[in-house]
Amino acid sequence: MKRNRNTSTDHRRSNEAAGVDEDFETHSPARGIGLFRAVCLAFPLFLFNLISTPAIHGQGITGFSTAEGARQRRIEATLMESIQPPLMEELNREMSREPHVAGSEAQARVRDFIYRRFGEWGLDARVDTYEIYLPWPTEVSLSLLTPQGDSGRWARRDFELKEDVIPGDPTTALEQYPWVNGYSGEGAVEAEVVYVNYGLVEDYAQLDEAGVSVEGKVALARYGRSFRGIKARLAEEHGALGLIMYSDPEDDGYVRGDVYPEGPFRSESAVQRGSVIGHWGDPTTPGWASVKGAERLDPHRDGHWVPSIPVIPLNWGAAQEIMAGVRGAQIPDESWQGGLALRYHVGPGPAKVQLTVHHDDGYRDIGDVLAIVRGSEFPDEWIVLGGHTDAWNAGSGDDVSGTASVMAAAKAFSDMVRGGNRPKRTVIFAGWDCEEWGIIGSTEWAEDNQAALHEGGVAYLNQDGIVGGPRFSGSGSPSLKEFLVETARDVPHHDGGTVEERWRSQQGAAPDAPLQLGDLGGGSDYVGFYNHIGVPSLGYGFGGASGIGHSAYDTYAFMTRFADPGFYQHTTSSRLLAVTALRLANATLLPYDYQRFGRELGEIVAGLREAPERTEREREALADLEASFQAMEAAGQTLAMARAAALERGIDKDQAEPANRELRMVERSMTREEGLVGRPWFKNLIFAADYDNGYATIALPTVQEAMKAGDPDRVLGEIADLRGRVDEAVGHLIAAIGEMR
Repeated sequence: MKRNRNTSTDHRRSNEAAGVDEDFETHSPARGIGLFRAVCLAFPLFLFNLISTPAIHGQGITGFSTAEGARQRRIEATLMESIQPPLMEELNREMSREPHVAGSEAQARVRDFIYRRFGEWGLDARVDTYEIYLPWPTEVSLSLLTPQGDSGRWARRDFELKEDVIPGDPTTALEQYPWVNGYSGEGAVEAEVVYVNYGLVEDYAQLDEAGVSVEGKVALARYGRSFRGIKARLAEEHGALGLIMYSDPEDDGYVRGDVYPEGPFRSESAVQRGSVIGHWGDPTTPGWASVKGAERLDPHRDGHWVPSIPVIPLNWGAAQEIMAGVRGAQIPDESWQGGLALRYHVGPGPAKVQLTVHHDDGYRDIGDVLAIVRGSEFPDEWIVLGGHTDAWNAGSGDDVSGTASVMAAAKAFSDMVRGGNRPKRTVIFAGWDCEEWGIIGSTEWAEDNQAALHEGGVAYLNQDGIVGGPRFSGSGSPSLKEFLVETARDVPHHDGGTVEERWRSQQGAAPDAPLQLGDLGGGSDYVGFYNHIGVPSLGYGFGGASGIGHSAYDTYAFMTRFADPGFYQHTTSSRLLAVTALRLANATLLPYDYQRFGRELGEIVAGLREAPERTEREREALADLEASFQAMEAAGQTLAMARAAALERGIDKDQAEPANRELRMVERSMTREEGLVGRPWFKNLIFAADYDNGYATIALPTVQEAMKAGDPDRVLGEIADLRGRVDEAVGHLIAAIGEMR
């Protein structure tokens, strides 16, 4: 059997096929600059047609003519009316009745509930099943051993690894998932404890300077500032026998505010579960779908990191008892002092812990639930909306809220279709299984449908933990950032005004200033679409400070008291999701913004070029890369005007279809089949998860990781490779513009 039945080949196209003249693509070092000049020279060709064109960023809808936009807004008003707080409340309550960890019977009940609702609403629903390597724990224990003076005797404290029941919150009395991190290694160890602060690269460097080693010890790290899987990898690389991670009250506990149930912050007994896998998707099938009978690799093989040491989460109450027995060296500086009621030391010891983790090492079935609304004109062009259905607990916020948003949008689309308005493109509503273990359900589905997504994927819209406070924020591909802002301008905010107005007020942004959105690196269900295939993606939601994440207290009771009383954030998020999806589905010409894309990436390259450590050869190469992104910015500006002119002039389906095909290939061109060095699954060369952080985003990862490695030849090679792909992307833009004439 082939390793990947859907693995795409290198999709870089020839100049002729991409519609690029030879003058635009030379083999000189300055080819990006030549392309930039050529695009600028092409601009006047469109000027005549644009004289009477309405303002591109005025009150129109990007991708629609004036008449089409008016009709679209009438449909959107009805679409939003279908999404109301009582529906959101019911969906959240029903799906957060009990803890539903991936692979459990409770999770199967959530899956079946979603499937039934899709069917009741008249949607074409199905469940796509994958067989996943998903080891569940069979034994987890932790004991503290403290020396009793000079007697040679040790006091023993066996911890009860269970969160307290909260009066008035009946869900907290149900059976909990054990206190072990997903994909923890196995073993029974006894060793002294070393406190490693957040367990970051720089923390271990400070320990080295202080002469403190974790080799042969158990590392104690606090959560935060990096993905927990990075903490596990670094602990193992430094020789630790095990790792314990706890949530320090300075970060999300009583130091921040009242704890649950009096307030929204983390209490003494609340633990933060989570996976420590070092890769997205099933670790036994990297790059191809985990269908039954698929080829499997060893999950513990080199280069595909799954921990070999036992790793568990801990509440701060137990962590304080352990820290009280850690003396030894002083902390390197005051940034290591947290909020526990004692003075921190790094050790080692003299306190020891006995840590045991065993699991069944088994495979389990997971199920992605999908509802499909077929497009009337372009059924092979897909907009995918998704939220994950699994949780480490009842998951009312993470991510029943996101799943409810997707489901309500699906119901609204079904009502719309029954009313006689079918979208032009296919819209797929997805509830992804097994996200919490390593973004597995969505990744397997994306890998399983890789060829179709490469050719027809228009966008992926993510809903993950979308409620929890008053502040709205978003992240996405630069090509969709202005599109989200424009859509938010037309969606009412539950506290008055529009989402865009409230968002702008929160940022203190002037009416004509661009709103700030983040970039996508890693950490949620967009990764299979964006990082692996290059499908433009968006994620957004409402947030605020709290401390119940991944604990037994992410419940319906918490939601109704602190996170989203009245379920108004749920409603606004789902309405915005539905309108965003419908605009992408109905746009005559896709509303991508490559002017902002080119500008933002050009600014990033300029920052790298100006760094004092750059060599002259690197500066020259980066100047060429910057020119290529400037060419993209110029082409993006021309695209925006050509699109507006074509829409007002009138463009038929036969013209729009090839133009949209070229537009879909722009970001695919900036992927690389062999992926990043050492991380072949990450194929998007524009943004990726930082290798040493996981949650943080690194821009232009092939270039920056080569710089970090200190390999000058590799740096120059990666710059040249990326420049060629950006030039190819600009070629697709030019071809799209040509189709609009």
